[in-house]
Amino acid sequence: MARGKRELKKERSGGRVFARVVLILALVFAGLFAAWKLLVPEPDVAVPAMGGEPGETAAAESDPDYVRKKHCWTFLLVGMDKVGSNTDSLIIVRYDVDEQSVSMASIPRDTCVDVKRNLKKINAAYANGGMEQLEDEVSRTFGIPLDFYVKVNVQGFVALVDELGGVDFDVPCSMNYDDPYQDLHIHYEPGMQHLSGQQALEVCRFRHNNDNTGYTDTGRMETQRGMLTAIAKKLLSWGSLTKVKSYLDIVTEHVDTDLSASDMAWFAEKAISFDMNKEGALNTMMLPAAWRNPYMYLDPDATLEMVNTYLNPYTTPRTAEMLDIIP
Repeated sequence: MARGKRELKKERSGGRVFARVVLILALVFAGLFAAWKLLVPEPDVAVPAMGGEPGETAAAESDPDYVRKKHCWTFLLVGMDKVGSNTDSLIIVRYDVDEQSVSMASIPRDTCVDVKRNLKKINAAYANGGMEQLEDEVSRTFGIPLDFYVKVNVQGFVALVDELGGVDFDVPCSMNYDDPYQDLHIHYEPGMQHLSGQQALEVCRFRHNNDNTGYTDTGRMETQRGMLTAIAKKLLSWGSLTKVKSYLDIVTEHVDTDLSASDMAWFAEKAISFDMNKEGALNTMMLPAAWRNPYMYLDPDATLEMVNTYLNPYTTPRTAEMLDIIP
């Protein structure tokens, strides 16, 4: 009987010790979470943008037309050409953290924009005034702010795909193109295949075959968005998360961005729970435009609808007057 009481007393003592350990661990995790929130604050948003002269912004952030959605950010993703002086691809990205949805819209490189320079293509902005000029023209054209930019050179793209161990991608068509002046040789059959970083770059660069079959910039942009989707899926897989240090090294060497280390950490923590297979989680598109030599002209109505459906970070819809589109 006495032995039973001793065992009961021992069990109660052990239970109290376990409870204290759980409490201590809970406090430690609470402290770490609080420290994370202090050290990794929520990223800022850009000053409200509006159409008009370069650099013109809304009079006040309290303007009801410029109230931002909570936890919704916009990015300009820029891919540089092989030389590194021109923008080869431009993609507007909106990430709604609360809804866990991402929208990516490609801007045709030859889009005509409302500027005073002779060459009015949007991809000429960077060569004329760097990222500040490019962001300003994109923001004014589409009537939305750009919170951050991410500029990647071709070496960084190749390095990232190689660090991922390559990427599986469904090549959309037969690709047979040779340009000895650029030492560029692209030869792929259609279908699913495993691509290295250099091979993925070549598939993304392809426009048409030497006999002019294949596709134009429209198909090229669709392929680029598809490739980015495939890379993102592999990046978000649990296996690749063990290579965070390697990814950071690639970013440091090959990526130019105004995202701070704190910003990247905050978004990375949110992206871990992103389910790309959920319906509506990922939307990719090309901004609607038609070729009229020598430019691509945006369709004002269709562009406005696309902006409001997928890219607008404000609580109120944009109007035609808020965009600066040359019809």
